[in-house]
Amino acid sequence: MTLYAMPKAPALPLEDRLPPRVRVHVAEDNLVMRHGLRAVLEGNARIAVVSEAGADPEALAQAGRLSPDVVLIGAGPRCRPLNRRPICPEGPAVVMLADSADALDIQQALRLGVISYLVHGQFDADGLVDAVLSTARRQRCLSPGAIAAIVETFQTTPLPVAAPSTPPADHGLSRREAELMELIVLGRTNREIAQALYISEKTVKNHVNHIYAKLSARNRAEVIAVWLGLRSAADRFAA
Repeated sequence: MTLYAMPKAPALPLEDRLPPRVRVHVAEDNLVMRHGLRAVLEGNARIAVVSEAGADPEALAQAGRLSPDVVLIGAGPRCRPLNRRPICPEGPAVVMLADSADALDIQQALRLGVISYLVHGQFDADGLVDAVLSTARRQRCLSPGAIAAIVETFQTTPLPVAAPSTPPADHGLSRREAELMELIVLGRTNREIAQALYISEKTVKNHVNHIYAKLSARNRAEVIAVWLGLRSAADRFAA
């Protein structure tokens, strides 16, 4: 029996077998820093630095024509190169490098659309590469100092105080009558109020009549309106 070998498919070039590289634009005013960032990124086979320039808005706009996947910005305080304009969600993902972990700067950057925020001195070369690759997938990377600053703002910002549920004035009602009014507002019947306060239904009716007189109300709808401050006790509804 003769065996025939199937011809092998030609091997693909190595560059065709690798995933496409992440295209990066480096925006940094300091030339030495810019060249250093470029050298770090180009040392990784999965990244291609397609352009570099200063961090001013005009240079960033020109870089957008090259359609990079990621823009790495070496920004100063207050997100100056972004010019406080929101980043287009369909545009390149942005990694921002900052000198300090100021909570206001971080919040401003994230609101403008920055994906990742790194603080100088809190990442190494491998961390920078990982941040760029993650940002290309729209996954956030924040330096430990940036995370701590954001968490601290939540811990130190006081929670809003809810408005009191009871009206500021008692309208001259006794404590017992005020208890009845709270139950009336909840829609309780005289029988249910009597059971809740362990008093007779007749006593409830007497209290309700006294409340009506003190609040110048003719029925439960009017007395509730006065109690909740929707009208004055001195006012009368039209007959």
